[in-house]
Amino acid sequence: MINQETKDLIIETARIEEVVSDFVVLKKRGVNFIGNCPFHDEKTPSFTVSPTKGIYKCFGCGKGGFSVNFMMEHEQMDFPSALRYLAKKYNIVVEEKKLSPEELERSNKRESLLVVTNYASEYFQKQLHETQEGKAIGLSYFKERDVSSEMISKFQLGYNPNSWDAFTKQALADSYKKEYLKESGLSIVNEKKAFDRFKGRVMFPIHSISGKVLGFGGRILQQEKNAAKYVNSPESDIYHKSNILYGIYFAKQQIIKNDNCYLVEGYTDVISMHQAGIENVVASSGTALTANQIKLIDRFTKNITILFDGDAAGIKASFRGIDLILQAGMNVKILLFPDGEDPDSFSKKNGDVKTQDFVKNNTKDFLTFKIELLKEEVKNDPVKKVGMIKEIVRSISLIPDSITQHVYIKESSRLLEISKQEIVKEIRNAKSSFQNKPIRKEATPQQSSTPEKIKTKSYHQEQNIIRFLLSYGTHEIEFVDIIEEISEAGNKRVREEKHTSTVAQFVLEELDEEGVYFDDSDFQFIFDTFQVFFKKGEIIDQSYFLKHEKNNISQASVDTIFSKYILSEKWKSHGIHTVTEDMQLKLAVESAIYAFKIIKIEIAIDKQRNTLDNLEMDEQIEVMTIINSYLQIKKEISKKLGRIILK
Repeated sequence: MINQETKDLIIETARIEEVVSDFVVLKKRGVNFIGNCPFHDEKTPSFTVSPTKGIYKCFGCGKGGFSVNFMMEHEQMDFPSALRYLAKKYNIVVEEKKLSPEELERSNKRESLLVVTNYASEYFQKQLHETQEGKAIGLSYFKERDVSSEMISKFQLGYNPNSWDAFTKQALADSYKKEYLKESGLSIVNEKKAFDRFKGRVMFPIHSISGKVLGFGGRILQQEKNAAKYVNSPESDIYHKSNILYGIYFAKQQIIKNDNCYLVEGYTDVISMHQAGIENVVASSGTALTANQIKLIDRFTKNITILFDGDAAGIKASFRGIDLILQAGMNVKILLFPDGEDPDSFSKKNGDVKTQDFVKNNTKDFLTFKIELLKEEVKNDPVKKVGMIKEIVRSISLIPDSITQHVYIKESSRLLEISKQEIVKEIRNAKSSFQNKPIRKEATPQQSSTPEKIKTKSYHQEQNIIRFLLSYGTHEIEFVDIIEEISEAGNKRVREEKHTSTVAQFVLEELDEEGVYFDDSDFQFIFDTFQVFFKKGEIIDQSYFLKHEKNNISQASVDTIFSKYILSEKWKSHGIHTVTEDMQLKLAVESAIYAFKIIKIEIAIDKQRNTLDNLEMDEQIEVMTIINSYLQIKKEISKKLGRIILK
């Protein structure tokens, strides 16, 4: 359990723009930052971060909150886990006792799995560095592959002993539950026994974008019959291989810095590139590139360079991945290593400088590369040439940006020696065939399962009241009371008496007298909380709600105060001074209260009218009397608002 003082320190220290920029490319826009939302697909940025308020808001999907619930939403964490992540980021010490078996059971399944995989990672590292077997077999393997100590440490590489149940036995002895060992894929459990999935393998932890260990890849070192060279963790609640890229945690900052992401095939390719000084590199870990993996890269850059070895068959198999990249509106280039070489072997043979120069100077545009490769196969066969042209055209047709597509049409016309008109015609045909095919969408884990809030008739009036409490609660407004005095002689005298009140005090007292309620439960919670503090002589700041532990309260607060539009300071430089809400605060607050009361009266009237048909005559008369009293109150309030009532 994290104490309140530490909680407050973490929340106050974690700057929203710094936290979000670890996952989203942000650009300065006025006083705020803007970027593509990580929670839904969008081409035009609508995700806004406000450093001054310490919150984020997407005007596309509606997500909003502060640093902690950003981590909760983005990484599917609970509140304590998000706090721990931020504490680690800002080097804030959080003293916590080791989870007991009972506490581990009480924690949710996902968190339990993450605890287990983290434990496994530490166990494998310890085996590699501190045991005789690990040093002799595992560490020797890495040294033979010229993997430096720095890279071994950076990527948290490890070793699992060549024993059927070494890890499983130790994990059970340390009170980790068998069901989580099985669920994480670390152990294989049957009716008779439980044993290690990664027996006798060097271990490559697979990290989430925030650095959590989600799963493992294990490479066998001793030749065994029917044993796969590489074994990966199976799918689980925390590990979905189609949604993660190996090395993304270590590469993300360099991807942003270089505005480019190198894509390789395997674990050792990533590590070798890092060792050669090229750190903006990730791997699909031997699986075909997926749309979700591309979206992951898209958070940091629009540019992908695919690094291929000299295997032509493997390259052709990757064409689908290239098409997916194009379809996502991203730019793709190709780098082909010499025959028999891959990123790992090439960097070992040529050293850091030559590898960096080769990568820098030998990239090709995907179109040039694809045409050159297919031309080699086609030779002078006219039938194959037609097939090649259709293949090229199909790729170009996937590009969503019309200008980019036009450039590629022009270039392909030149390289293929075919008119632009013919290519455009084929593109139209290709698009037509795509549109007639059913589209299969991949699941996106970032999309929230939270149902959309049902907005009642009074929602906007309720939200406006809460907005004034949150935005101006501590602001003072001046009131003028007109007091009539009669002297002993019977003379009447009128005088003005001024007094001040905070916005919160005025709103709370005005609405408390009426006994009104909010249909929206989040707004009611905020209002009630203001009342509790007010009765103690305190007025709380908006940050209490913006950074609330309950995600729904934080979200409701952000939605209420965050405006998509900000008045530019440049108007002042032109001598144009506009009247803002805070300049006429008393009028604005009073109008909001009156509008809120009117809508509540209208709802009450509708409720009474709906009962009339089922009542006896005398009961109807009674209800009509109530309705008329409501109408009279509404008329009086409307006068204050300057409205004309027609009924």
